[in-house]
Formats: sequence, C-alpha cells, structure tokens
Amino acid sequence: MSTLLFDSPLEYLLRYTVISGIIVAIIGMAICLMAKRITMAVRKQDEISKQDKLYVGLLFTGIALILIGMIIMALPIEATAYRA
Repeated sequence: MSTLLFDSPLEYLLRYTVISGIIVAIIGMAICLMAKRITMAVRKQDEISKQDKLYVGLLFTGIALILIGMIIMALPIEATAYRA
C-alpha cells in the first residue's frame, strides 16, 4: 500500500493489474446497466418483473464482476506498461 504513495498517477494507471481491473469492472457495469434489456430480449416481453431470475442473476453477475475488478486493481504487482 505504501508503494502507491511513491508512484505518479500515470504509473499507477498503467499497471497491468489496474488496466485489467478497470476492464473487468467496466464489463460488470455494462452487464448491470444492460440487465433489463437483455432479460426483455431473452424473454421476448415488453415488461419484466423485478424478481425475474434472469434479471436478478445478471445483476448479481455484474456486481460480482465489479467487485472482482476492484480486487484485481488492488493487487500489488509492480509491472507497468509504461517504460520510461
């Protein structure tokens, strides 16, 4: 954790773990935001229930991916994509 204080913001953002964590979190956010539309497309209905199993499952999957992305970002691996 103390290594975060010595890195510039650019070096921190270019770490492989941070880049991959951001990508995983963005995929999770997209799943959360698109869960209702995906459920409506699969069920071929205009209205869905908030208790629909597919809808709830997609929301949980998206939230889990966001959490996994945040954990990946916190991994203390020092390799960066930036070579100065």
